[in-house]
Amino acid sequence: RTARTNPAERRDAFTGFVRAVRVNPHSIQNTGSEMGEVITSILFAVVSWHIPSSDIAPNLLSGPYRFAPFPAEFSELLSALRHLLLDLKTSSGEGWNQIEAQMPSNVKRLMHEVYGLS
Repeated sequence: RTARTNPAERRDAFTGFVRAVRVNPHSIQNTGSEMGEVITSILFAVVSWHIPSSDIAPNLLSGPYRFAPFPAEFSELLSALRHLLLDLKTSSGEGWNQIEAQMPSNVKRLMHEVYGLS
């Protein structure tokens, strides 16, 4: 079984990631990559929670909206991810506009509807 199909392992990994960033928020600035690239990578990792395991359409990011809801049993993690993404948006300042402009339409919608980012 892969981590993709083991929700508890994924939850634990994401929870650890959120905690690590909370303890050392400057760590994502010290990756050697542009901040926008780092935030985009984090956003797409979060999007992975919403990719339906049964039907991964080739146009999932920009075709008909088919993202799955965040697993209800992990509501604590969802809340932590919302806070983290909002903090990342705030810390990126004007750079957020460029990050958002590059998001596929369904990712923008997901970020707005589920994570409160607009």
